[in-house]
Amino acid sequence: MGNKTSLILSRSELYSVVTRKASELGFNVFSRNYRIDACDLAMRACLRPQIRLLDFTEAHVCGVLYRGDNTTTIGLNVKRSAVGRNFDCMHELIHYWYHEGASFYCVADVNNNIEWQANEGAAQFLMPYQNFIPKYCYLHDEFYNRLSPAAAHDALIGNLAKNYMVGERAVQIRIKSLSAEIARYVDGTPIDEIKIVSGRK
Repeated sequence: MGNKTSLILSRSELYSVVTRKASELGFNVFSRNYRIDACDLAMRACLRPQIRLLDFTEAHVCGVLYRGDNTTTIGLNVKRSAVGRNFDCMHELIHYWYHEGASFYCVADVNNNIEWQANEGAAQFLMPYQNFIPKYCYLHDEFYNRLSPAAAHDALIGNLAKNYMVGERAVQIRIKSLSAEIARYVDGTPIDEIKIVSGRK
């Protein structure tokens, strides 16, 4: 497969493509200290795209990728938190690496296939399931064994968000989207044998 993906991929296929990209860039998704600064990665690993903080007039616009003839610019919403911008920048990098076209807009709650790929690809790059599931299960047991359910939930989500440099909502979405895979891991399936069963074409 070339650098640009088909617009029709299952979640399993998309995760394979993104995991391969992480490996090509020197990241080991099984590393205990896995943590990605997407803006730093963009400046080091791409064709020197410019990263700009912009004051978008539309609050629901999170980021934009513009590919010109001589330069590439990723614009991020200055009103978003630093961890929100980390996810948004990775979203735009997925567009940059895999989608043809001059520009893309990262807009909240958009369900078209290209935006779904960019969101899922960003989630896999920042929180790879191979790393996220074991860490989630370990921390879940640790916190729920010694804290009240409400305190354990908050500690779990907060710890994972800090670990992966993403927002708490991104962590909650990741847990929900990987629920079937988490269940298989809890039942004893080794992480390198987990099959991604949910998702869409």
